[in-house]
Amino acid sequence: MVQPRAAIFDLDGTLVDSAHLHHESWRQLCLELGLPPMTEADFFACFGQANRTIIPDLLGRPTDAAEVERLSARKEALYRAVAVRELTLFPGAMELLLGLAADGWRLAIGSSTPRANMDALVPALGLTDLLQATVAMEDVTAHKPEPDVFLECARRLGVPPARCLVFEDAPAGVLAGMAAGMATIGVLTHHPAADLVGAVAWVEGLWEVSPPACEGWLALAG
Repeated sequence: MVQPRAAIFDLDGTLVDSAHLHHESWRQLCLELGLPPMTEADFFACFGQANRTIIPDLLGRPTDAAEVERLSARKEALYRAVAVRELTLFPGAMELLLGLAADGWRLAIGSSTPRANMDALVPALGLTDLLQATVAMEDVTAHKPEPDVFLECARRLGVPPARCLVFEDAPAGVLAGMAAGMATIGVLTHHPAADLVGAVAWVEGLWEVSPPACEGWLALAG
């Protein structure tokens, strides 16, 4: 009997090329607040982190939870307004998901994105019937690089962490996958391999990945 195994994917930068839309929504928020626009370097330094981590640094002053929540909601509303119309999966992503599903893998998305984004984008991308679980920002109390998001995915999928494979494009996400005890694949969409230390393998994009390769990485990590 084949032991259950799971593939858990980050969303932004791994399954979808959303960086430019997220950056633009931060720029718009800065404009509304009268702040200097977020530079590309600053954006990629924090891409993949939760808004509650980013916003105090953006403001450059102490803030409270209510203000963080209000500004986070505004930024994500700016993002969703465009993302549901413009976002598409990276090349190879749908083919990989379909292949893994056909081979009996359980599939999930584990992301720092807010639940409203997840619930809007998963159906827009045609992923609803392929996924057995989605875990978003509100579903855990500690965020990447802490392992909670991936451990919650494993719990919802009913698969032990050692039988889970994580795909991540951000340093914080790779650290989270490692901390969860999961074999983690670095996807080099926005960071070089040197920034994704600890990954068991690196790929330029999901078009390079096949179900047999996933089996091999899982066996190697075990």
